[in-house]
Parts: sequence; C-alpha cells; structure tokens
Amino acid sequence: MGRGLTPLQRDLVEEFGNIYEGYGLSRLKGLIVGLLLTQPEPLSLDDIATLLNRSKGPISSTIRELASIGLVRKVNGPENRRDYYVAHPDLFLNNFKFNLATVRKNRRTAEQFLREMEASGDPAHQAAIERLRHMQAFYRLMEQFYENFTKEWERVRAQMEAANASVN
Repeated sequence: MGRGLTPLQRDLVEEFGNIYEGYGLSRLKGLIVGLLLTQPEPLSLDDIATLLNRSKGPISSTIRELASIGLVRKVNGPENRRDYYVAHPDLFLNNFKFNLATVRKNRRTAEQFLREMEASGDPAHQAAIERLRHMQAFYRLMEQFYENFTKEWERVRAQMEAANASVN
C-alpha cells in the first residue's frame, strides 16, 4: 500500500477516536471509522492495521462489529482473496438509528417499571414513579425528534444527491 496519512488526516482519525471514546465506545471503533472516512479507496484489514499501527486481530473483530451496525461495509478490492472495507454510505444515518434504538429501549424501560410500580400501589415507589414519568415523557419526545430528524435528513440527502448528479 505505499500511502500514509497526511497530518490533517491523522488528526481527523485521532479526533474520531476521541469522539467515540467520549461516548463510552471503543476508541478503536472511532479510529477505524475516521480512517475509512479519509480514504478514497477501500482498505484491507492489513492496510487498516498498518495505518493505525495496531494488531490485525483487534482490527478484524472491531471491523465486524462496525459492519454489523452499518457503519462500515465490505467491498471488492484489488486482491480477491482479501476483505476490503469502506465507510458505509449511510454511516451517519445508521449511527443515528443505532442511537434511536437506545432511546426506544430507555422509553420502554421507563414504561415497564412505571406500570409495575403504579400497579404495586406501594407508597415506597412514589418518588421513582414521578421520575419514571419524566423519563417516559423525555424519551417519547426524543423518539419523536429522532423520527422527524430522520425524515428531514432523508429529504436533505436526496437534495444533495440530486445536486451532485446535476454537477456530474
């Protein structure tokens, strides 16, 4: 692979590692996503390991996790016997949808325990019931926001794609 990263690309890759780590996720996931965003061509596992100065084993398992949630995808590359990867075209939307799934899980958790605690009639649950009502309302609103945002993003993306198609 005779190419390295420019200082600016390296800074972007490192910042993605910081962002993912800040969210409590694997720094390596962020480094891989950031790296793939900087590359015009697909990268093999060996390429990724070399550019990130990491062992191939953790790269391989992390790339599978990223692929399973739609942040990267496997593509054909110059050598048929190797797997190559690129950032998924819907990387940001898929990440957003992953977050939406967490929001929905939080809402369902609030609703489940709210029902159970209200049904118990136990006065010891009153404080938790009030907090769970707030949690439920918060995550219902957040879920609506995510759904509306997804629709708006799809509209904006279609406009961007149309503009790109007219330029080419």
